[in-house]
Amino acid sequence: MSLFARKSSEASTHRVQIHFAQPMTERLRKDHEAGLLDTLLPKYKASGTIISAKTTLDAAEEPISSDINLEVATPEPKKLFSELLSSLIDGGLGHGSWLIIDGQRTEVGGSEYVLLRTRLGAESDLEPTVRALQHALGDGEIGWHEDVYYRHDGPVFVYNGDSAQAIIHTLETELVKHPLLGNAEILSVSPQQ
Repeated sequence: MSLFARKSSEASTHRVQIHFAQPMTERLRKDHEAGLLDTLLPKYKASGTIISAKTTLDAAEEPISSDINLEVATPEPKKLFSELLSSLIDGGLGHGSWLIIDGQRTEVGGSEYVLLRTRLGAESDLEPTVRALQHALGDGEIGWHEDVYYRHDGPVFVYNGDSAQAIIHTLETELVKHPLLGNAEILSVSPQQ
């Protein structure tokens, strides 16, 4: 054996479960899956396979949570899982979310979530309104526009941030400037701590 031979780094296999305790559409969940498989894992010379993934809907068919279960093979588990935890927290995981790695559960998430049910029916050009609402939230200072999905009575905007109350207060103040949103409903969907 050569004195300067490279040390072989064996990949170990791990089971990972992520629970997103927040309203997340299937589309956004799949974006998270792609980010894990296509960006995060290759960064650490790791590979992974999605074992199962689902978005849970309530009785009104609105998303309330999502789960991703995967198997990961990595030569650097500590670095990879530290980065995974950081990226989930930085991504605005909702209160009540968790991460399980090889049976070890870690509670993660500090963001609160707010829904704005627009009740606009088939109204089409909402981009200026969405921009105005995001600007009112300080472009992230108070909260972020996270996602949008559609109900029978129109689009629902999903916002997150440190305080659902601050988001609700800001949105209520802004909505009076938008006559189209006169019938909109704003509600916090974060679990009480």
